[in-house]
Amino acid sequence: MCDDEIVRHAHQEARRFSRRTALRLAAGTAAGTAGAVAIGAASDAVAAPSRQRVVDLTHVLSSAFPRWPGNAPVVSIPTSRVGPGNRGYATRWMSFPEHSGTHVDAPAHKIGDGITVERIAAQDLVAPLAVISIAARAKGDRRATLTERDVAAYESDNGRIPRGAIVALHSGWQPQTGGADAPGFDPDVVHMLVAERGVVAVGTDTLSVDIQGSVGAHTAILGAGRYAVEAMANLSSVPASGATVMVGAPRFAGGTGGPARVLALV
Repeated sequence: MCDDEIVRHAHQEARRFSRRTALRLAAGTAAGTAGAVAIGAASDAVAAPSRQRVVDLTHVLSSAFPRWPGNAPVVSIPTSRVGPGNRGYATRWMSFPEHSGTHVDAPAHKIGDGITVERIAAQDLVAPLAVISIAARAKGDRRATLTERDVAAYESDNGRIPRGAIVALHSGWQPQTGGADAPGFDPDVVHMLVAERGVVAVGTDTLSVDIQGSVGAHTAILGAGRYAVEAMANLSSVPASGATVMVGAPRFAGGTGGPARVLALV
């Protein structure tokens, strides 16, 4: 049995302990609340882009995808498989020309001393997207080109093309149906877009920014140290202006280009 003094002392210590514990818990709760608010704010900041609609501007790369005449085919060979009970790993050996599927052309693709694909500045791979459609005209003319008049009409409706943008030609000729003989850019408009609008790249939904038999658009954009994106998908699913495009260019050492995942944030 404890005497009365010991019992009183124990109760006093218990009350003091409870008070200290309560204060610590209160402080912890306050800190936790502040932390939760901070984390919530950070989460909102991170989550904000997810509230945007993401449009994939990339075609699926496979052996069935159309290729430029003379290019080697895409080849995919299984080299290992997942076994019973999920043992092991599945792998494939892939072979493809650099300019396959939805892909980037680096300046080195056309210009002797042009930069290679891994040297394209990262900040130039995220840009405002301007989509200019000539689909109505191209429907009856497979050699239709995007001209300065088309740019003027676009800017009359959408405002001036922002500096640092990527201008994409929507011809309506998907590579699967258009093949290599398809619309492209007039070289003069590419020179203008570089010199007067400061674009970082031009893109197209066809296999080439040039109409077949021409090299002028390639020379104009790549000769200016900018790049091109060819065989883009779903350009009709993004607005003419206001979207941001992210070009996942590969970092092949010494590469003249390569397949890319291209996404638009709308």
